[in-house]
Amino acid sequence: MKKNNQQLIFGIHACVAALTNSKRIVNKIICTEQVFKKYKNLIENKNIKDLNIKKRNQIDSVLGLTTHQGIVIYCNPLIKVNTLKEIEKENLVLILDSLTDSQNVGSIMRTAFLFGVRTIIYTKHNSFEINPYLIKSASGAFEKIQLVEVINLNQTIDFLKKKEFWIVGLDTNSKKKISTIPNNIKLAIILGSENKGIKKLSLEKCDFRVNINTVKSKLVDSLNVSHATAIVLYEVNSERIT
Repeated sequence: MKKNNQQLIFGIHACVAALTNSKRIVNKIICTEQVFKKYKNLIENKNIKDLNIKKRNQIDSVLGLTTHQGIVIYCNPLIKVNTLKEIEKENLVLILDSLTDSQNVGSIMRTAFLFGVRTIIYTKHNSFEINPYLIKSASGAFEKIQLVEVINLNQTIDFLKKKEFWIVGLDTNSKKKISTIPNNIKLAIILGSENKGIKKLSLEKCDFRVNINTVKSKLVDSLNVSHATAIVLYEVNSERIT
């Protein structure tokens, strides 16, 4: 959802995070009187000229949905980064290999931020769309995590290795547990799509292929990728949180 090339954000946590982000230029706000009273100082600090106080059902009509939680903002998109120049300063990054579900990616961002991840790399082609649903699912983390778009994932992996990152891939065919990964090395964790997993060439470049031990079932054959992310980060990250 975009209006005149503006980024639309709705949901309390997502909007509050955007309003507190000094890099965000907010052009318009539509909110209920209750929301305005609660976040009056935050809203007024942004010096927003186009402020509309409406009833919840009126906002429903404007957006065509009811999950806005009483606030929607229109702002300039954040500048997209397509360079890995600062990546060597990180100790833990995520790589999203052809994930297409925006809400799943938003959930991954929320989880990743809470475990100390500040950079997520994703492939330009066959990937998710950055939209209001992703931003809402990220629950504020979208403003804090740097998304880096790359064209060639295998070249990116080679670059990360030169920067002393060890590459971890989730592989259902592996018998190794996540706990076998050393906790004193820089890690780049690849998350593949739920249907196809990590691409073959990328999987072959992994230094560690690990599996999350689950009950074998013909009906349910895999974890949701956002849930898998939480488990992996919990396992590898207990001594990395800053």
